[in-house]
Amino acid sequence: MLLRLTDILRDVARGGIAGVIAGIVIGGLGGRVVMTLAALLNPDATGLRTENGELIGSLTVNGTLALMFFGGMFGGMVAGIVWVIMSPWLPGSALRRRLLAGPLAVAIGGFFLVNAENRDFSILQSDALIVALLLGLIAILGVAVAWLDDVLEVRLPRVDPGPDRRPSNLLLIYGVVAGIGLLFVPSVVGFLFSGEPCDCAFPLVYLGWTLVFIGVVTVDWWAIHVATGRADRPWVLIAAGRLGVIAAAIAGAGHLIPQIMTILSAA
Repeated sequence: MLLRLTDILRDVARGGIAGVIAGIVIGGLGGRVVMTLAALLNPDATGLRTENGELIGSLTVNGTLALMFFGGMFGGMVAGIVWVIMSPWLPGSALRRRLLAGPLAVAIGGFFLVNAENRDFSILQSDALIVALLLGLIAILGVAVAWLDDVLEVRLPRVDPGPDRRPSNLLLIYGVVAGIGLLFVPSVVGFLFSGEPCDCAFPLVYLGWTLVFIGVVTVDWWAIHVATGRADRPWVLIAAGRLGVIAAAIAGAGHLIPQIMTILSAA
């Protein structure tokens, strides 16, 4: 049973590591590229400050590092958490799962970057190309997390019992990494449930409930696997998990699309 538990911890740690790496590289460096392109598309905004206090058109090492290791790392951690609970229910081959990860990332996480209340869109003249670049960045992030997860599945060592039939030190390593990711879960859930009510068909809390549902289904599967050693997922959980993924995509897209329409209508 302990070895089966370590397998679960390895899966959780693998997804978290994939999310952080993708967040730093794609979210951090890619975000800097998008911000630079946004400034070039709107030269009149050069010298103004964004909602976060950044100077538009100014490219600094400190600003890039901050974007990589704070915005990118946090965003990647969130992406890793969502991927860990959602990936068991995505059907098909590795390639199909990666292709699904892109649009799912946009639907579920697009609101993080595309928010009609962010005054940066008015500063940057609500350019449709900027919105497309931001959503494209999130799609690439989703695909990158899925791809890195597959890479790490091959490269990360599995925990094998030693001569005394006890798990190796990898149990501790994977447990610590998984525990760090677990610390972020309350913040993510709190963010989704603490948003102010909006005059829209799909408030953010709907997405929060769907992700909680998927998380419960995934934890149930982990418990069954650890307790019984069963390798195949029960059809009831497969149906529930996939229904949850579809519901999350609908709830996320239902919240995101009005944001996009509001931004573009103000252009």
